[in-house]
Amino acid sequence: MTVILKNGFLKQQQATPLSDTGRLVKILVVNLMPNKLETERQFAELFSQLTVDVQVTFARMASHHSKHISEADFNHADYVALEDLQNSYFDGLVVTGAPVEELDFETVDYWSEFKALLDWRETHVRESIFECWAAQAGLYADFGIQKHVLPSKLFGVYRCQINAETKLTAGFDALSMPQSRHSTLTKIDDPEVDVLASDPEAGPVVMHAVKTRSTYISGHPEYETNTLFNEFHRDMEKGLPIRLPKRYFSAAVPTNTWRGDSVQLYNNWVASLSNVRVTTF
Repeated sequence: MTVILKNGFLKQQQATPLSDTGRLVKILVVNLMPNKLETERQFAELFSQLTVDVQVTFARMASHHSKHISEADFNHADYVALEDLQNSYFDGLVVTGAPVEELDFETVDYWSEFKALLDWRETHVRESIFECWAAQAGLYADFGIQKHVLPSKLFGVYRCQINAETKLTAGFDALSMPQSRHSTLTKIDDPEVDVLASDPEAGPVVMHAVKTRSTYISGHPEYETNTLFNEFHRDMEKGLPIRLPKRYFSAAVPTNTWRGDSVQLYNNWVASLSNVRVTTF
């Protein structure tokens, strides 16, 4: 389907801008990943597989000073910040992961801005998805659920069991999900948080809370086929302790076994958003 990019580095590379059909689910993607262009491409490709047209706006944490991208480049790409969104409303919010899972939440330089984003979400967004670190951070901020740093990186593709049948898990017998993180969640005991999918090693993978209208996903459903392969070589070159990603290679070739599940998961989410369009609260 059609993906309209309102801003971002990927939009600058489009030879011909796509026209807005006026029948779009409006999604705000807060991009916390270091490689902004790569992450934009991953989400644009994922959203292009959905059965609903979407319009995507990319945002960032203004209080974080990137080592990879200058402020001038951000301005050129028209990345929005929270202060720009006070009069804006979206059907959906997606907050990406970030390579800060070994830090205490309060020591992350944009923690105050992240919490302000959660407050803003309550009155400006219908439903939200938080991925990887953002999922752990969201659960901590929303419910006080603490993460636990792992002795070694959780790395690979995990086939998760479905714990509850909901609109989000409709059509799944099991759910494949790439994982690449240094921290995890243990058993969720809060009655306000439902664990929809889990894995014995990866722990709770998909969680949802009616109270916050939010879904918390511990992995990276947006990852492309070679993403784990590239991360493995990156860590090797940096001399970091890393092992081959589990259940990822077939005949020594990276194999994408999760794309269909990722499309189904996001399609379930976006399809539900298209039934209740956002104007104001």
